Amino acid sequence: MELITFESKTYKELVSKIDRIAGYIAKCETSVSIEEKEIWLDSNELAELLKISTRTLQRLRKDNLISFSMLRGKCLYRLSDIEKSLRERLIPSDPKTLEDFRKRYMLQSTNKF
Repeated sequence: MELITFESKTYKELVSKIDRIAGYIAKCETSVSIEEKEIWLDSNELAELLKISTRTLQRLRKDNLISFSMLRGKCLYRLSDIEKSLRERLIPSDPKTLEDFRKRYMLQSTNKF
């Protein structure tokens, strides 16, 4: 077994650096887990947020302008995919629609809880 010795001051500096690295990693993991959390909306919620009819939403699905997943016969949409479609102007909207969409979603989601 090899024994390495160094000064107390050097040891404390090393521990401090390790603590800062651990804190940074913990912070990164927390922010990544929040960003990775997907928000799913059903057709009625999305139509209400976009201020369109469910028939228009069905047409957007049929034309492959928005992505969706089917779960037990129900269409679900990822919020991140909808925002991407709005940014890329795949969904007809004016420039303020994305910001309005986010505001309405935040208002509705806070009212649910």
